[in-house]
Amino acid sequence: MNIARLSRRALVCAVAAGALLAARPAGATVSVCIDSSNPAHAMDQRVVEAVAHQQGTDAAIYQFDGSGAGDDDGFDVKRFSTLAASRCALVLGFPVDATHGAVPEGMRATAPYARMGFVLVTPRSQNAETLADLPRGTDVAVTYLTAPNLYFVKHPNIQADIYPTDAQTIASVVHHTNRAAMVWRASAVAYLPGGEKARDYCLHALSEPHADWNVVALYGPGGATAAAEFQKSVETLRRSGQLAALLRPYAMSPASPIVLAAAETPAAAPAAGGEKPALFTAAQADAGKKAYADNCAQCHGDNLEGMAGPALKGKNFASPKANFHVGDIFTIVSQNMPATQPASLPHDVYVNIMAFLLQQNGMPAGSTALTFDGAKSSTVPLVYSGD
Repeated sequence: MNIARLSRRALVCAVAAGALLAARPAGATVSVCIDSSNPAHAMDQRVVEAVAHQQGTDAAIYQFDGSGAGDDDGFDVKRFSTLAASRCALVLGFPVDATHGAVPEGMRATAPYARMGFVLVTPRSQNAETLADLPRGTDVAVTYLTAPNLYFVKHPNIQADIYPTDAQTIASVVHHTNRAAMVWRASAVAYLPGGEKARDYCLHALSEPHADWNVVALYGPGGATAAAEFQKSVETLRRSGQLAALLRPYAMSPASPIVLAAAETPAAAPAAGGEKPALFTAAQADAGKKAYADNCAQCHGDNLEGMAGPALKGKNFASPKANFHVGDIFTIVSQNMPATQPASLPHDVYVNIMAFLLQQNGMPAGSTALTFDGAKSSTVPLVYSGD
């Protein structure tokens, strides 16, 4: 999933899905991988157990930790794909942006079996249903490198207080450090005191860009039969009303019936048309290359390929379906980077780093220099064009 929080866990799922093989005879088991670090993993387990019961067979569940915990370089995807290749046919719990989402290149996905998204969390005594309802000057907790980092530009009444994990973001509201938080709904359910029965807090779905997501199962070329059977069972559960109960309180069932034909390779994203504007100078990109090496490469790789942090270059980072713009990415870069000290670099350094990112994703240099305000407000689509 692009910069909106599809870093390590989604990358792990994507690589695994490409390697998964149908190792067991069709119908012998419902064979799935579930990420134990996903706060909604219990929901996914309930779904697959219900699917297996509906099919009159057993569920073979392989749990893995996709968080990369304890590994400074993130999860070793080669090690994971080796472990998972003979264990499961489907990887459950993969989130896809409901508006302009796409699964990783070369992967396949079932139709969505759940809807999730980002929510606004407040103590019940200070209930606010939207960001506009919050008083001017409100510090709102948000997790590093998640979609809600984009929303502060549109809502000048609030300001960001960035935390490294969802658990810490929620804790800031619980301990009254912040009056509100924007976080993944499943994380709010998992980390609020009382869990799904947290009566002292209010959760309201955010009506903002990239806040609404579908949850799908990924599979590789050998998993098509398993995917089709999974979808048929999920649709049966949906029609009977059982699916909605299985998904609560983490998510809700899809708003419309499952389309069985959707278990196919996703259509390719349309090619970007027209000449791209020149937003930066070559000198800015050159300066940005050094600034990136000094401040970003340790997490994102020397060649922007991704390590502990997500890749910042390529089709999965900047695809047409992701519908990200220069201003979206620059907002996250300038507010979230570097991870150890967010928003600590001079404005011109952030601008130069952004110029380097644009250059590396195929944008042309020109004679007019990029400015901090210009980058932040830019609505130019950021779409990778390269090999």
